[in-house]
This record gives sequence, C-alpha cells and structure tokens, in this order.
Amino acid sequence: MNKDDFIKKVMTLANIENKEIAERGVQIVFSLLSYRLTEGEQKDVEAQLPHDLKRIWNNRVWAVNFFRLSGKRLKYRHKMELMSLVDNEIKREKLPLHAEKLTKAVFHALKENISFGESEDIAHMLPKDVREFYKAA
Repeated sequence: MNKDDFIKKVMTLANIENKEIAERGVQIVFSLLSYRLTEGEQKDVEAQLPHDLKRIWNNRVWAVNFFRLSGKRLKYRHKMELMSLVDNEIKREKLPLHAEKLTKAVFHALKENISFGESEDIAHMLPKDVREFYKAA
C-alpha cells in the first residue's frame, strides 16, 4: 500500500472527505505514536513502510516542538491522554476531524501495512489502555 492508498483507507475509515486534511491527521497520529516508541522500534516500523509513508512516519516536528515548548518529554499513559493530545493538535490547526475516529483509522491502516509481529511489538510498548485501543483498531 502506498501513501495515497493509506490516506484513502484512513479517509474511508474515519469518514474524511479531504485528502490534505486526512494526510495532516495521519501525520499527527504518526508523530504521537512514533514518539512513544523506542528509536529502534521506530526504525523497525519505518523499514516496513513504503518510501512515501516513511516521510510521514519520521515527522518528529510535533514532538520536538512539544519538548522545546514545555521542557518535558511527552509520555501519555492513558487513551484519554492520547486522544486529548490528538484533539488539541486538531483544534490548533482547525481541522474538521474527530480525534478518536482518526486515531483508530490510522492505527488500523498502519497494522495493515506492517507485519503482525511488528504490530505486536508496537502494542507491547504502549500503556495498557492505549494498547487495547490499538489492538482493537
């Protein structure tokens, strides 16, 4: 699946009509998910993604900006914290997206693009209720 197919899948699953908005939503969720993983795991996931999706996966701008502004390392521990972070970014950019629908769609499409073993590795690095949400997506 290339980037366009990935974005279309997310658009379908999350009922998003605009491709650019969907892509920005994917970048937000990818940034928050990849930032929660170890660097090694980030690279393992990246290795399984098509080239055009790798650029979105490696988009660390949001996480770096968060650290620079807050002076804290981002560590969400609960699903609601993750949804709040996604929702805050959606609102900041004035995107017509629903945080939970978007995140679930991105998780689902990501799992279709990586091996089951890699998906399990991601799940094991997530806090319990985020892991359950990820696995259910």
